[in-house]
Amino acid sequence: MPRPPPPSPVDLSWDHNSHYHGHLLRQVPSGRSRALDVGCGDGRFARALAQRGLTVDAVDASADMVDLARARTPSRLPVRYQRARLEEAELAPEGYGFVSAIASVHHMPLGPTLERLAAALEPGGTLAVLGLYREEGWADLASGLVALGPQWAIGLGLRAARLVTGTPDPARVSDGAARTPTRDPETSLREIGVAAARHLPGARLRRLLMWRYSLVYTRPE
Repeated sequence: MPRPPPPSPVDLSWDHNSHYHGHLLRQVPSGRSRALDVGCGDGRFARALAQRGLTVDAVDASADMVDLARARTPSRLPVRYQRARLEEAELAPEGYGFVSAIASVHHMPLGPTLERLAAALEPGGTLAVLGLYREEGWADLASGLVALGPQWAIGLGLRAARLVTGTPDPARVSDGAARTPTRDPETSLREIGVAAARHLPGARLRRLLMWRYSLVYTRPE
């Protein structure tokens, strides 16, 4: 795979998932040293965790995405990438203080995946899922319509910033990089709530804009 060009000094990339990276980072418990990022893609969030001082195991089923993540990750950052499905991944036996899964849970069986993610936590550790759901009712439709305004505003703002700074649009720049595998979600938010109540007692499920949900669970001490 061709090595991607060095990143622009001005990061003007954005998508529906990175929009919530800040929200996910706020879920990281204090005093933890190890993190697991499942479905790491190009490694952007794994790098964000490492920059906060965490040692990160990052897992993705796509060999192309793991190659891209390694190419984009400076050697100084403590990130270990694995090409593996979650059930095959070599995880730290002592567990992780923080586990994240961004737009990846809907690629896997929901119940077993939630159990596997929770089992990877050390006592007191936190699991944070940013996921996609299948729309099924008026509330979902209304949430999608409300998201259009902020999405357009953000897009216009980024376009203006790129013009001012001369930064190319990453969506239009081809560096030989692989595309993140996509799949439409099959599980509704209601069904996700039922599964979370069964497999992650006490988890907090929240609908977000941009067709996403947040699921946060802390393993009891």
